[in-house]
Amino acid sequence: MASIATRTAVSGITGSNLIQLDVPCPPLPTQRRIASILSAYDDLIENNTRRIKLLEQMAQAIYREWFVEFRAPGVKLRKATSEEQKVTGKDRFPVGWEIKRVGDVLETLGGSTPSTKKPEYWEDGDITWYTPSDLTANKAMFIRDSSKKIARLGFENSSARMFPAYSVMMTSRATIGVIAINTSEACTNQGFITCIPNDRLSAYHIYFWIEQNREQINNIASGATYKEINRSEFRDILIAVPDTEVEALFVEMVGPLCKQIETLHAKNANLRQTRDLLLPRLVSGEVNVENIAVEV
Repeated sequence: MASIATRTAVSGITGSNLIQLDVPCPPLPTQRRIASILSAYDDLIENNTRRIKLLEQMAQAIYREWFVEFRAPGVKLRKATSEEQKVTGKDRFPVGWEIKRVGDVLETLGGSTPSTKKPEYWEDGDITWYTPSDLTANKAMFIRDSSKKIARLGFENSSARMFPAYSVMMTSRATIGVIAINTSEACTNQGFITCIPNDRLSAYHIYFWIEQNREQINNIASGATYKEINRSEFRDILIAVPDTEVEALFVEMVGPLCKQIETLHAKNANLRQTRDLLLPRLVSGEVNVENIAVEV
């Protein structure tokens, strides 16, 4: 196609040139077989997506029941203090729970971008390095990989911080509050606040808390060119922290649901990759579909 593009100020192709292109056109029965094969992949992806949505709704419902409505098993309520009422909007508060600053209960990390003027910081990079566009494109609770990688030299010559798998990344500028849980060790650029979970607040708790409080987080953000929430502001947000027994029970309850979500996300990623690799081979005839049993 590049050979018939016009060479004016901006390279392009005209409609009259486009219709002159030779396009492989398999017989109609073969086209139908190809469509059926690809549709099978799409149906599996759609089915998995529906299951993911249901599982997320179930986990979110448990979070709201326990940590918004304070109906966790064994919880006893007492009259809330004025601060507790302000944070939770409830006039009753669980015995043994605390109101804490996010920064007093969680470690939070920022990110950095190695110099793009130094190719050696990027060439043959193998360190997972997320940008906000990775999360906005991913649109999922879990994320497996980044679109760009940085080299060890680039990491060592920037202020990027490595964090463990199953931390919670939140975009902190422009589009604020997009979240994902990384499934492998990673670092980010400067457009993130990453929360490191612990026995007081698990990754699942942090994830659903940010989802629940995204509007509040956005309201704190400020900026002339684009809105941003810095780590100091985020760390000053108040959160209701349960006792460790309730948090452990929550992980026990929602952990299997979230693991299913993670597994289904991985299956969908593999299905999309296989489908996209298969498509040109089917259309070109490299893969013979005549002997493949499909419903046409």
